[in-house]
Amino acid sequence: MKHLYFLALACMLMTAPAFAQNAWKIQPGEYIGNTKLGEKVEEMSKELGNADGGDAAMGKAWSFWYSRKKDDSIDSSRFLAVYSVRQEVDGMGPMIVKQVRVNTASFKTSKGLKVGSSYIEIKKLFPAIKVVAQYEDRVRGKKITVYDVRNSGIAFEMTTEKGKKETCSAITVHPRGENVNAYILFPGYEGLRQLQN
Repeated sequence: MKHLYFLALACMLMTAPAFAQNAWKIQPGEYIGNTKLGEKVEEMSKELGNADGGDAAMGKAWSFWYSRKKDDSIDSSRFLAVYSVRQEVDGMGPMIVKQVRVNTASFKTSKGLKVGSSYIEIKKLFPAIKVVAQYEDRVRGKKITVYDVRNSGIAFEMTTEKGKKETCSAITVHPRGENVNAYILFPGYEGLRQLQN
């Protein structure tokens, strides 16, 4: 019996580092951190806890988990966003993760791409990158360009401010072969003027 206990403990200790290694990794077409495409939202929520916010209608939902400040208050400027769709048309099936989006530099691809990377760095690693949408935020004086690498399952939101270079402000992982805009518009774009689609 003692040997079974040690065997179980050894198995747990061996899987914990692998789980921790993926916690900050971006794998195009598969996952960001421990949030995987195709995963049931119910399972994902067991790990992440309840969402801090979201928007849901007609079997589709955006859910947001915000970063926390030192005093444990919400820092809404940094988030993990998950887009999910009800698997069954009749409204009875589970919600399934279709896209995962982050806007913090803590998450990185195996080649080091992250929020803050330049367009040139991204283009070197993903030469098939294409513009799929552009928006203008007149209030803040920014232009936002959404680039998608459809076959790889990754998209990059690039922000340009007057007098500055274009830098990555968010990364989205989506199913390979699908357009990042295949579903509803990300809620943050609603108040912006669309320049191109």
